Amino acid sequence: MSQRIDCVRTSLPSPDQLILDAVGKTPDGIVIRARASRLPYCPACLKARVSYHSRYVRRMRDLPWQGRQVEIHLQTRRFRCRNKKCAIRIFAERLPGVATPNARETTRLCEIIGMVGYALGGSPGERLLSRLGINSSDDTVPRRIKSRLRETSPVRMLSVDDWAWRNRQRHSRRRL
Repeated sequence: MSQRIDCVRTSLPSPDQLILDAVGKTPDGIVIRARASRLPYCPACLKARVSYHSRYVRRMRDLPWQGRQVEIHLQTRRFRCRNKKCAIRIFAERLPGVATPNARETTRLCEIIGMVGYALGGSPGERLLSRLGINSSDDTVPRRIKSRLRETSPVRMLSVDDWAWRNRQRHSRRRL
């Protein structure tokens, strides 16, 4: 039994940041209940002087297992910063290896959707993802591509091809 739990624990998005509480099966798929393992610190002042405020359950989609959808129910805590000079009073714990703030999908699921979308495009990518057990719309796929393109460096030099010169159209090089 412990081998199965270890297998599930190591399959989590960031096994070093999460503690596995329970695994359940539903008609829709698999539900994993987890919580953070790290001690919190304030993201604004980076101080560890915090006190507990409240908690809520954050639901995120993850990569499918054996064709079944996986949903992670992450027990997320809110804290108060005890630094009087800090601009943030109440904040929720952040898990950068698991998901970005306010995301409903794990980081690794977003990366997979972006890679498939980059290779195939919107509708074909959505069809392939549904065959792989990842439900997403054809609008989500281009959104993930755009988010991947924002991470690259901006264009510094833009030039016009030779076709314009042959047709006697003058375009100059412009530095952006």
